[in-house]
Amino acid sequence: MRKVLVLVLFMVLSVLSESVSAEVKIAFLDAQKALEGAKDGMRLRGSLDEYVQSRQKIIDIDEQDIKKMKDELDKQAPVLSQDALRHKQGEFEAKVNNYRKKVSELQKEVQEKRLDALEEFNKKLEHAVKQISEREGYGLVLNKSAEGGAVIYGKESFDITVKVIEQMNKVVSSGDDGKK
Repeated sequence: MRKVLVLVLFMVLSVLSESVSAEVKIAFLDAQKALEGAKDGMRLRGSLDEYVQSRQKIIDIDEQDIKKMKDELDKQAPVLSQDALRHKQGEFEAKVNNYRKKVSELQKEVQEKRLDALEEFNKKLEHAVKQISEREGYGLVLNKSAEGGAVIYGKESFDITVKVIEQMNKVVSSGDDGKK
């Protein structure tokens, strides 16, 4: 009985999808390619890379300090008294714990910055898609990104990624922010 119900449901959906697709113009884009190809996307990636590098420098400096402290502790350990050794080890562990906390905070900061930047880019992307959709009559535009897009397969003629990149670059060139 269940197989029959599934078969009937599949047939109904097939018929409905044919009639809907005849009335609705459908397209897809690869949002990841748009991010990589649009001027705003390239600028965003460059800005994020610089930001990440500046945070990494902070981490690297602290990491070097910890290594130096560890080396000194290892050298001094044989000649230190038990109390002095415990004290130095406590200082070292505190520094390592602070380092871990700082790394975690910086990673969170970078992630928030990345999400904010992507949110801004996505607004511009949606604006460009809307402009193209209204101009060319698309009723539905899907995402075909490798990172969880909604399209598994689509004919190349339905792909508007290049048009979206061109539209976004045109907006950047004209000085409009593309967020309307």
